[in-house]
This record gives sequence, structure tokens and C-alpha cells, in this order.
Amino acid sequence: AKEIEKEKSHSRATCWICAEEGDVLTSSSSSSSSSLTEHASNNTKQQTPPPLLRGCACRGPTAGYAHLPCLIEAAKHNTDTWDTCPTCLQDFTGNVRLGLARARWNIAKKRSWRDGERLNAADRLAQALQVCLGDHDGALPLFEEVLRVSRKVDGDDDVNTLISMSNLAALHQKMGNHHLALPLFEEALEAQRRTIGATAPDTLLTLNNLAMHHLRTERFSISLPLAEKALKYRRKTLGRNHADTLESIHNLGLLQWHMAHGEYVSFTNAKDHEGECNVSGMERASVLLGESLEGRRRVLGKDHPLTKESVRASRHADEKLKELRAVNEKKRNHDDKTKETSAASSKSIANKKKKKRKRADGGKGDSQKQKVEKQT
Repeated sequence: AKEIEKEKSHSRATCWICAEEGDVLTSSSSSSSSSLTEHASNNTKQQTPPPLLRGCACRGPTAGYAHLPCLIEAAKHNTDTWDTCPTCLQDFTGNVRLGLARARWNIAKKRSWRDGERLNAADRLAQALQVCLGDHDGALPLFEEVLRVSRKVDGDDDVNTLISMSNLAALHQKMGNHHLALPLFEEALEAQRRTIGATAPDTLLTLNNLAMHHLRTERFSISLPLAEKALKYRRKTLGRNHADTLESIHNLGLLQWHMAHGEYVSFTNAKDHEGECNVSGMERASVLLGESLEGRRRVLGKDHPLTKESVRASRHADEKLKELRAVNEKKRNHDDKTKETSAASSKSIANKKKKKRKRADGGKGDSQKQKVEKQT
């Protein structure tokens, strides 16, 4: 009831761009991003005002809300705001990210296939489709087109071509096409190390994605040093509170989760896992996922999708660790009780043997005394 009242109390806010008040699109609202984009592209005075959206890390009950048509119009004048909120400087998420990406593509797709803005718009829409909707089939042809054109226009070693290569590899990984993902990852990483350096942000992104590829294919011994290296240099070059650094901490925690199980085990299937689970490995997973959660709450806010992802992961690790510790404690208590019972049994047997020896000694003494008396 309190959550409902809280949602009602913040059902209206003010657009930070046009300064007009309006209804907020809550998580329970039924409007889709496609209908929002259509509303934005056909915005007329006769239409009802579009809902206010917030898809960034701005804090406060009413901060960061804007109409999607206003965000689109602002991005036409400042292209950085197609992707990033100018206030909190974090990337847009959810309906805002998807709505902006669709609007940008609708504008840019009429341009020449060689046009840089068309490539950028296709790339952003592909990323939004896979992240916001899980629409891998919709993202695949866009990523493939971007890489094909980038190779032809910019060359194989161009920074944008290598980013496109890494993006396509990451999508293949998510689709389970591991045989297609690995050579793209390795080609991109080798070229990035050669052209922009081993510690450049784009190189570390590819390194991180390659580590996750090996995690997915249960090559933990290969994945671990890659994930640790990505985290080490992200901390050094980007800082401890950067979103990419927090991503590396989160991913390393996930790797420790799977390594503790000895195989790839999703959160939903963890309860059905029948194999052994390593307590020390789960302790490391719990610490790392908790660190990532704390950082994301601090940097992105509690309502950000990545923070919610960390909440779920940290909760599963903590619950599993608690379960393992309870099982181990029960086993220790059982072993201690068994030892006590065994010790008591051994002591009882020893006492019985001692009594038998005493009786035997006593019998021998009487017999000797009788012999002496007879001799006397």
C-alpha cells in the first residue's frame, strides 16, 4: 500500500526541457517504446500530451523527467544527448534509450549507406534492441551492416570498425553462436592493442567481453585472468566509481559464482544444481557482487536497471552463501557429535578392558596365596 501511495504521489512531474507539467510513465504503465516513438514523430497539438519519462541516473522523486519528443528535439541540436543525459552524464536506459534510438534511426536511415551518422544510428538502435528488449534477431542485421560498411569505408583497423566488431561478437555470444563470437573478439582485441593501446577504454571493453565469452563456455581458467586484468586497468585508468569499473567488479563476481559451482549455473537454476559448491569461491562472489551493488547505488541510484541487476545478483550470492554455511555448520556439528560418541565408546571399551585385567590379576593373586599356604 505504501508503494502504491508513493507511486501516486509522484505520478506527475515537470519536463526539464519544456518546463511543462505532465503525467509520469510508471513501471506499471502499458505504453510501449514503439508507440512512444510514434507519438513523438507525429506530435501535434490535437494529440494528448506524451507521458514524462526518466531513463537516467538523475536523483529525486521528480528529477530527470522529460517528454520523449523534447528529448528528440534536444538531441538534434546536441548529438551527445542521443545517448547520454546532460545532467547526470550517464547513458540513457529503458524506454528513453529505445525511443531515442528509434527516432535517430528513422531520421538517419534515409542517408547514404556510407554516411557516418547513419552507421552511428544503426549501431545505437542495435544496442538498444538487444539490451532493452532482448531482440537479438532484430539487432543482428544492423550490427552486421555496420561492421560490413565500416570495414569498407574506414578499414579493418579503424577504431569504429573494431568497436563494431566487438559489438557483433558480444551479440553472437548472447545468441549462443560461440564459434562466431570468439574469432571476432580475438581479431578486435589484437588490433585494438596494436592501434590504441592495451589500456584504452575500448580495448578493456573488448577484454571484458572476451572474459565473459570464456565464462559462458565454462573456460574459467582462461576467463579469470582476463576479467581480473580488465578490472585492474579500469580501476587504474577510469577510477573506482566509473560505470565500466563497476561492470568489471560485477562480472568478476559472476565469474566467481560460476566457478564456485564448478560449471555455468544461472540464478534461476541454482536451486536445482546437484553438484558440489565451493564456500570460499561463493564468499568471493558475495563480496564482489556486494561491492558492485554498493557502487552502483552510489553512482547510478537505486532505481537504475544496472543497480537492480546487482541487487538480484548480490541477493542470490548471499542466500547461497548462507545456505552453504548452514550445511557446513550442520556437518561440523554432526562430525563433532560423532567424534564425541566415538570417544565415549572408546573410553567405555577401555574401562571394560581395564576391569577385566583387574579381575584377572585378582584371580592370580588368590591362587598364589593358596599355593603359599599349602607349602606352609
